[in-house]
Amino acid sequence: MSVHHLPTGAHDVLPLLAPMLAVIGPLPRPEIEAEYAYETLFNGARVIAHLPGDGTVRLLSQAGMDVTAQYPELKTLAALLPGLQAVLDGEIVALNGDGRPSVERLQQRMSLHHPDAIAHAVTDLPIQLMLYDVLYLGEPAVQLPYTARRDLLDDLALAGPGITVPAAWPSLATQALAQSLCEGFDGVVAKRLSSPYLPGRRTRDWIKIKHLEAGT
Repeated sequence: MSVHHLPTGAHDVLPLLAPMLAVIGPLPRPEIEAEYAYETLFNGARVIAHLPGDGTVRLLSQAGMDVTAQYPELKTLAALLPGLQAVLDGEIVALNGDGRPSVERLQQRMSLHHPDAIAHAVTDLPIQLMLYDVLYLGEPAVQLPYTARRDLLDDLALAGPGITVPAAWPSLATQALAQSLCEGFDGVVAKRLSSPYLPGRRTRDWIKIKHLEAGT
């Protein structure tokens, strides 16, 4: 695993890690479905959040670009983790009038760069940061299994305006997929309970199951 650090400053203590990626595939077979947890598929904009413990936040896109200025409302994340050094994985989604993620609205929000336009968009195009993994919490966490990282995330009790830790369903695969369809989402991501976090790698430890592919 290749790890380097952010430029000199408050963030230089935090490892710069590329996000782990899922493969597209079918639901796990019934005989192995209990080896996975199931999370909602959001189809949002992937971000890695860096919190050096000094009250600041830096958001890096999947391509490694600094997108912090595009989402000023997410600076409140630092207040939820005062004094803690952390690197978190998640997705930014833009919500429609029904409170469901909208790809179109997210694309509109992502296209904005002028400070005035972004300031207006905080109200007109609200976004939500869905956090679903811990890569660093005072020390590296990528080597831990999914279950341990999820426990760390849940213990942080991250909840605030624009910030959510979505549920993980330790249930039958078909039930998880049916629940996501009922709630208006595109599918689920099956994550192997024993898997470490593999930065920058696309692996079958994470399987993206879409309703169309699943035949629902």
